[in-house]
Amino acid sequence: MAPPTTTKQLHERLNQDISQLVQRFENILALAPAENTSHTATAVEENQMEVESTALVRAAEDLLSMTRTMKEMWYFGNLDTLGENEHDRERNKKLEEDVRAVETAVDDGVLSKLVPEEKTKEKK
Repeated sequence: MAPPTTTKQLHERLNQDISQLVQRFENILALAPAENTSHTATAVEENQMEVESTALVRAAEDLLSMTRTMKEMWYFGNLDTLGENEHDRERNKKLEEDVRAVETAVDDGVLSKLVPEEKTKEKK
């Protein structure tokens, strides 16, 4: 099975795995009260508990597999954790350029030429 690449697919897989864990655990708890003490009924309940516990372990392993997949995707850059799209990247690039321009203007003293009032306030 190919690893899910979108956030929506990861959420769907997470919700499915969690519901499987809860359902299997509920099934095990439902089998817990020993109402019938015959050997046959006990053997059937034991078999059902074994099946449910195996499915519970499988659901937990699937969750662990998903976390590993998410770590790999994040490490190799395939998981967009910030949800940035192309518009956000362009906006951030423009903001960084504006910040650099303001830094350069401050370093060159352009700001003090534009705001001469600051010099007169400092002298007082």
